[in-house]
Amino acid sequence: MQNTLRHYKSLVFASLFMILGVSVFAFTFMPMSISISPSGAQSIASFRLTNDAAQQIAISIKAMTRSIDENGNEINEPADKDFTIFPTRVVVQPNSFQNIKVQYKGNSKLTKEVAYRIIAEQVPIDFVQPQSSGVKVLFRYIAALYVAPSNVKEMLSVSKVEYAEQDGKKGFLVTLTNSGTRHALINDPVLKIGGGPSVSVTLTEDQVKAIQGQNLLAGNVRHFFIPYDNVSPNASYSGTLSATIE
Repeated sequence: MQNTLRHYKSLVFASLFMILGVSVFAFTFMPMSISISPSGAQSIASFRLTNDAAQQIAISIKAMTRSIDENGNEINEPADKDFTIFPTRVVVQPNSFQNIKVQYKGNSKLTKEVAYRIIAEQVPIDFVQPQSSGVKVLFRYIAALYVAPSNVKEMLSVSKVEYAEQDGKKGFLVTLTNSGTRHALINDPVLKIGGGPSVSVTLTEDQVKAIQGQNLLAGNVRHFFIPYDNVSPNASYSGTLSATIE
C-alpha cells in the first residue's frame, strides 16, 4: 500500500516543554501524519528534520504506541520493538535538514490499522558557552503514524445516548463507537437524537463542538457530553451521526 500523507489540524502541533527565556522555533518535523504498510517496501516512513536556527541542534527520535480511552485520554508506551529508526539521534547543522527513516518491524499479519506516535525531541545539549542573556528552549514534535493493511475502513456509529449532567449543565452523554478497521477523524458532525415518536433533535456546529475534530482509532469507544437544556432524565434516547470522515 502506497504511503499516504494526511495533515490533521488536531495533530499538527509542537509541545514546548522547557522555556528559559524567549522562545524561538528551532526546528520542524514533517510530515505530521503518515500511513504505511505492515510489510514490504511500503513499510518505511520518511520524515524530514529541518533546522532553521543559527546554531546546530541535537534531536532524539522515538516511537510510541497510541491508544485513547473512553474519555479521550491518550496513552503511550515505548514501541522500540516494533520499529527500526535511523538515525535515532542526530545533530542537525544550521539551516540544513536531516532525513529520518522509520521502518515497521512488528506483526506483518495485521487485520486492522494500528496507531503509533513518532516523537522528535530537542535534547538539552549546549554546543556553545551559554551567555548571561542566552536562551535555552527544548521542543517536541509529535507525529501520527498508522500501520495499516489493505482495505481498512472506518465504521462509526452512535452506540448509546443517555441523560447526563456536567458542570451544572444538562445534556446528552453520547457514546460513539468505531467498530471498523481504520481510524475516523470527524469533521462537520451532525448529530440527530430521537426519543420516541415526539422527540427529534438535530445538533450541529457549536452544539457538537465536543465531537468536531475528534479521532476515533480502530476499535475505539468514546464518550462525549453534549449540552442540551430540554433533556429528560426519564426518557430513552437514540442517535445517528453524519460527518465528513478523514
